[in-house]
Amino acid sequence: MRKNSLFIVFLLCIALPLCALPIQLFEEGKELQYHENWYGAIELYQQALKENPAYNAVYRGLAECFYALGEYDQAIVYAERARRYSPQDVDIENLYAFILIGIGRIEEAQKIFSGILNRYPNNLDARFGMAEIEVTGGRLTNASELYAAALRRQSENRKALLSLALLSHETGNMQAAQSYISRALQYHGDNAQVHYFAGYLSALAGNLTEAEGRIRAALTIDENYDRARALLCSLLYSSGRYREAMSVADLRIAGDRKRADAWYVKALCLMKLAEKTQAFEAAQIGLSVDPENELMRTLLEDIAVQAFEFEDTQRKELADAHRVKGDAFLNRNMTDQALYEYRRALKVYPYDTDSRQAYSNILIRQGFYERAVQQLEFIQSIEKSTARINDTVEAYSKMLDHSVRNRWNINPLYLNKAHLSVGLFYQVNAANVFHPEAEKLTASLMNDLLSYNRRFAISAHLDSPSSYMEAFRQARTAGNDYFGIVNLQENERDIQITLDLYVGRTGSKAETLTVYRSGNDRFGNAIRRIIGMFNQAMPVIGSIVGRSQAEAVIDIGSGDCDFTDYTVEIVKNGTLTIANEGIGLLYNEKDVLGTFTVGRISEDLTEGTLTRKGYYDRMAKGDMAVLIYTDPARTGGKTEKTVDGADSRGQQMSQLLSLLRSIR
Repeated sequence: MRKNSLFIVFLLCIALPLCALPIQLFEEGKELQYHENWYGAIELYQQALKENPAYNAVYRGLAECFYALGEYDQAIVYAERARRYSPQDVDIENLYAFILIGIGRIEEAQKIFSGILNRYPNNLDARFGMAEIEVTGGRLTNASELYAAALRRQSENRKALLSLALLSHETGNMQAAQSYISRALQYHGDNAQVHYFAGYLSALAGNLTEAEGRIRAALTIDENYDRARALLCSLLYSSGRYREAMSVADLRIAGDRKRADAWYVKALCLMKLAEKTQAFEAAQIGLSVDPENELMRTLLEDIAVQAFEFEDTQRKELADAHRVKGDAFLNRNMTDQALYEYRRALKVYPYDTDSRQAYSNILIRQGFYERAVQQLEFIQSIEKSTARINDTVEAYSKMLDHSVRNRWNINPLYLNKAHLSVGLFYQVNAANVFHPEAEKLTASLMNDLLSYNRRFAISAHLDSPSSYMEAFRQARTAGNDYFGIVNLQENERDIQITLDLYVGRTGSKAETLTVYRSGNDRFGNAIRRIIGMFNQAMPVIGSIVGRSQAEAVIDIGSGDCDFTDYTVEIVKNGTLTIANEGIGLLYNEKDVLGTFTVGRISEDLTEGTLTRKGYYDRMAKGDMAVLIYTDPARTGGKTEKTVDGADSRGQQMSQLLSLLRSIR
């Protein structure tokens, strides 16, 4: 008997530590999850599974962590395993349904939430899930009603209060947003996340001092709250306290050197402090940490352009990355993307002959022979030409001997084709914790890309952010036809760029161009798209630059527009004005002198014949050529433009959904 007892004690001594190990790993992982250290928690949870593959609570924890990271495909794998071990667990059912929303299986999620509410009418998580489905569909009023119903059941519920505060702010009801956040602070003043969202909403409202106080309170409660520290870093930078912001960034980097957004802010601060070399090094490390971070790369290139000479090898290395990417796009016949990459390469390092030659080849394929020859002639001018380049220049130069420009002896390079002037401004979002002042980088990049379109004279105001009033005053003083204000919102996976266009003379709204993109290359894709939308939205204006009898040439070519479905009216010089609101042109019918019939088209010039209106021929060099749509399908009222073929409303809501899902 004594031997049996001793044997049982021996087995227990072995078994208890084995059982304790996965439990200890789980508890440590839970603690990291509480502090939103998702990666650390995942690592500990996976170690716990190695010790106990049937540990159900660990599967749930993994599902929650991957859900928080937005990795819904992986989250659902662990949620399904957790359901298998605990099929009657309502909390796991709710988690599974929330993940289904994330991967777009809305109907399945709705069915699960409805089933839970039929069994447990007071289950708040299921009600929150139904509200999230409404947000996904852009039905914010319905979502608010569901959160309010949950609040009636639990008047102090933290998630309901914070969600209603965010929804109220999204719908423009600032008074209600303040009321809900005040109630959340009253009932949950000891919760770090409540103070974080109070600070976040204050930052959005421009109350930076109040926002800073709330964020510091959150960090007092939870000193490991990195999300709050990231927002504090952004607030300090927006307040012009660059050394303080850099100290906070350094603190975040000390905690985890892989925090690319901390390196980004540090580089910004160093630039403001005129430490360009150190700023370049910080941005370089940040890019090495997150090589796919397009805004980090854009910042690094912007620093390089400002800090180094044209021939510097640092600039060459940065350009090489764009050239390699451009070559890859070209091999897949993705011409627009390749053009973007080659242009970026040439902006960073103008002497990149490989990129310039590849760019020239694309122009040749698109029929822009004059512009292609100009690129190759630049290579010749810096004495880096080859026999092949020389032969190409000679061949296409001969072909252009009979072009419109040579026939009329007009060099387009000396023409002022920019008949529309646009001021470009930007505003900053102090609550942007990922890339503060990304709006400035966006506006700068848009300015670079618009410089390739000679229809526009773009004046970019990048020294500091501008309010609407400041932008209107500067644009009107400068005599700009239009002015645009760039805004940007982003989360870990999505980006939204908005260009609000206004009439320079009146300040009235002209158009709002909005682009949403997610996934890889989202920033570059969004920039290209919004530039394309801008080019399409603006009216096409030219002028008569040469005339001989009934023949004439105007300074609009194939590089400016497609003449299909257009007629060209000739309007007396000096009588054309910009519409008071919207995008359009105003002129009196009596000032229409005739029409222009398109003949030969080149890249920057088009020749054709003039037909007078009335008895006298009053058309002369300098009179304006206005393109008018003749296709009824392409005319009509202006509407807000979004990404073609995409669920733009759903993408717009992803910004809000990301915040709602982060509420614990």
